[in-house]
Parts: sequence; C-alpha cells; structure tokens
Amino acid sequence: MVGKYRQDPQYCRPCLERLTRQAIGLACPQSPEHEAQALKWLDEFYSPELPPPLIASRLHLKIKAYCQNPDPYLPMKEKEIEVAQRLSQELLPYYEGDLAGLLAFALLGNAIDFFRPPEEIEAAFREGVKLAVDHRPAILEALERSRRILYLTDNAGEIFFDLPLLKALSEKGLQVYYAVKPEPLQNDLCLDDLKRLGLEIPAQVVSTGAKIVGLLLEEASPEFQKLYQEADLILAKGMGHFETLSDGPGLGRLVFMLCAKCIPVSKALEVPLHSYLCLKT
Repeated sequence: MVGKYRQDPQYCRPCLERLTRQAIGLACPQSPEHEAQALKWLDEFYSPELPPPLIASRLHLKIKAYCQNPDPYLPMKEKEIEVAQRLSQELLPYYEGDLAGLLAFALLGNAIDFFRPPEEIEAAFREGVKLAVDHRPAILEALERSRRILYLTDNAGEIFFDLPLLKALSEKGLQVYYAVKPEPLQNDLCLDDLKRLGLEIPAQVVSTGAKIVGLLLEEASPEFQKLYQEADLILAKGMGHFETLSDGPGLGRLVFMLCAKCIPVSKALEVPLHSYLCLKT
C-alpha cells in the first residue's frame, strides 16, 4: 500500500501561508511590509500541481536571500536539538535490543514538527510510537539482502534518534550513507548542523546537493543521483520525502518512515492523522 501524494489546495494553501509567515518572521525583523512581500512570492510560486515541499523550498531560498539570513530556523533547530538529545537518551532503553525496535526509535524522532512548540514535541516523544502501518518484517528481510543503504534525513533533532539505528546497520557490515541537505533549509538537517554538533556518525555522510525539502532527484548532484540509483534500500524520513517521492524513482527500494502530520498525507496513506508508519514500497 503506497498512496500517491497529491496536493489538496483546501489544506495545503493555508498551510503554506502559515509557513510563509513563520519563515519571514524568523528571517527578518517582523513588519507588515516583509510579510506582504513574502506572501506575494507565495502567490508567484504557488501551483496546485506542485508538491508543497517544492513551493516551500523556493520560498525559503527567496526569503533567506531577501533577509540576508543564511539560517533563519537555527534558533528553532537548537531548541529541538536540545529536547531530542535529552529525551533520546532517556527513551532509548525502551526501544533498543533489536533492529525492529531501533527502526521504531528512529521513527519516533519524526515527532519533531516546525509548527509545534518544544513542550508539545517532548510530550509526543514520551507518548511513544504506535504504528498504523508496520512493514518492519519486510524491511528486515530486505536489509538481509542489501549491501548499500541510503538514509534520507529530515528534521535536525532527529539525528539523536537515528544514531542507534545507523550504528546497528553499520555493525551488520552494511555500507550506510547518511544524506543531509547541502545548506540550511527550514529545520532540516544540513552539513552545517553536523559540523556544529561535532558528532561521530557511524555512516558515510553525503550531501544530496538539492536545495529542497524532501527530494527531487533531478535537482540533486550527479554524485548523489548515482548513489540513489545504486542503493539497495532507501530509508526516507519525514513527510517531505513521501510528498516528493511517492510516485518517483526508487519505488520498490524505498521505505517511508514518517508521522502523518497533515490531512492530505494521512488521506494519501489511508491512516488517521498523526499516525506513524514504517512503509516499504
């Protein structure tokens, strides 16, 4: 079961307007003029035929340049990272022991949402993961047949929930590639975040080369496109990857690991809102 994502303007347009106001408010001193300008860009970029992550990415790049602010979401990321680092250490004992548990633990990190304050994220972490779609047995079988694993990251704070799974996969002798954004974009994990955190990553860190939330392969670097095509299994975290890859290349090798945080995504996946999924295509 893999529903193909299609934008629903009834929900997506208001959400993009909310995101636009958030992004310009973080990037520039707040003013009606700045907000009006950002909403004008949304009008220019918006199309009901495009996936929202692509529209959002174009907005973020325009706003960053306009405000001369290379990382508007940095203060938000730092708060999310603090909560994620602290809670991941506390909660890991409930999930560790086998790969199935570590897959659920990595998925728990996707509770992070740039529209949720830190206290709500912490509450979601403590609530735990109840899987509406659980393809972990099929994923574990695929891992046994795999050699190269490509891991597509999402929110910056999720790294602390990813690390135990990365370590376990590497210890199995798998070649794991941990793919991050080439530069700051929204609250997604990027190369600058990894440098600042100074963590030891039990995988080979690679940049997608694509300045986009989620992934459009045609916007990625040639090196990353080759890696994507050669990967035996692709673990894709977050809604952005589902929205951009649900009918794209890699189906059959893709695993979507996400919390369905909006109505269009939950409808496409035929699950209740806020459900967690480990879905193998």
